[in-house]
Amino acid sequence: MNNISNAIPSLSSRIVDRYLMCGLASIFGVVSVALTLAWRGALIESVSITVAVPLFLLLVGSFIMRRSVQINESIENQLQHITTGVCSSPAELVPLIATTPVAAGWNKLLRQINEQGTLSTLEERLRETLDASAGKRWEGIFNALSEGVALTNPNGNVVLANNALVAMVGAASASDVVGRELGQWFAAAVSPASAAELDEQQQKSNSFTIELLLGNELSAGVWRLSRTPLIGDAFEQGSSLWSLRDVTQQKLAEEMRNQFVFTATHELRTPLANIKAYAETLIDNDDIDVEHQKGFYNILMSEATRLARFVDDLLDVSQMESGAISVVRHETDMQRLIDEVIEKVQPSLQEKTLAFESKLPAKLPKLRIDKDKIAGVLVNLLSNAAKYTPAGGSVRLLVETDADGIQLQVEDTGFGIAAEELPRLCEKFFRSHDSRVQEISGSGLGLAFSQEVARLHGGEIVISSELNVGSRFTLTLPLN
Repeated sequence: MNNISNAIPSLSSRIVDRYLMCGLASIFGVVSVALTLAWRGALIESVSITVAVPLFLLLVGSFIMRRSVQINESIENQLQHITTGVCSSPAELVPLIATTPVAAGWNKLLRQINEQGTLSTLEERLRETLDASAGKRWEGIFNALSEGVALTNPNGNVVLANNALVAMVGAASASDVVGRELGQWFAAAVSPASAAELDEQQQKSNSFTIELLLGNELSAGVWRLSRTPLIGDAFEQGSSLWSLRDVTQQKLAEEMRNQFVFTATHELRTPLANIKAYAETLIDNDDIDVEHQKGFYNILMSEATRLARFVDDLLDVSQMESGAISVVRHETDMQRLIDEVIEKVQPSLQEKTLAFESKLPAKLPKLRIDKDKIAGVLVNLLSNAAKYTPAGGSVRLLVETDADGIQLQVEDTGFGIAAEELPRLCEKFFRSHDSRVQEISGSGLGLAFSQEVARLHGGEIVISSELNVGSRFTLTLPLN
């Protein structure tokens, strides 16, 4: 490149060279004329002056001419550097230190080029910044999703995973998941039956949605897993998008709704059928004696009471769901409240010949509580103890106090509760799957309501039980 640049004469060199050639030709002509005249005997004395003066003027003119075209020469040289590649960009051109119009125009042109270059650089930097910001923003959104999302390549290995999926499969970080087969993480987290079903689905189709159980019960957890093939030039053929959602609460709500329908149907059908049957008997038979009529009326009253109690339970649940349940506190004599509760449940205890024992301190403190609701809780606990204890068993009510509060314990020698069912015992509409329990009517609402009442009083109900041995329900109420 430099050789090419050196091979091209500059503008001033070309002008001066041409000027000198013309000047030398003119001098040669003048000298020739002068020599001719001198040979003929004329102008002999002025030959030297005739030659010297034009030569001097020629040299002075060439110097002045070179200075005049120096600015143009500098511009030409810089443009040649751009052409030959010596300068990589117009930004490397140098402004001229001169006041001529040509120099001023050149300098203005360079300023505009530099300003344009600065704007281009700023635009490029701004674009890079925005791209980086957009990438971070989308990454933040991706990791903020509550639903687990992952991208896998055709081999099923994870390319990208968000924080929700990482946490759900039990990995320490995204780096532990990326590069490994996603199906292995699911197989390790779900039940064997769900893992086998997932493997079968992966072999059958490209797109599917499946629900995976984390254990043998719904309460252990339920995941809804979906796989969608990705199509387009932006993705490698065979890549898939996975979404993982925890639907445990939704499935429990569905089970609870189904249980409610079953319970409501059972609780309503039986008393209604009895009421209808005895009412029809009373209508169709005029010769029924008075004693039998009284018995029928008692049955009708009992079944109506049963229906009313179930409706009350539903209203209590409705209040719990809406947050409308409240307590109205009054100073209450606990000794008197417990005596009233025992009197209410005594018929149920005697009907099944259950041994009943109550053990109370010599003096019970007075508490500011909602008397009716706390009485309802104790009646529910004692009634359940009587209901689920076989004939000939025993029920005990133990009351203890300390500096913080009062504990009322209801113990029985009944069926007991399996360990896996204990955590769900206070769920609405939940009833034990024990066949002995299922044979006895119940709504599955009493304990849920009792636990809510205890919570509103600042207390709690603690349950301990052993299957086929018995259960203990402890209601704790604070003094203040």
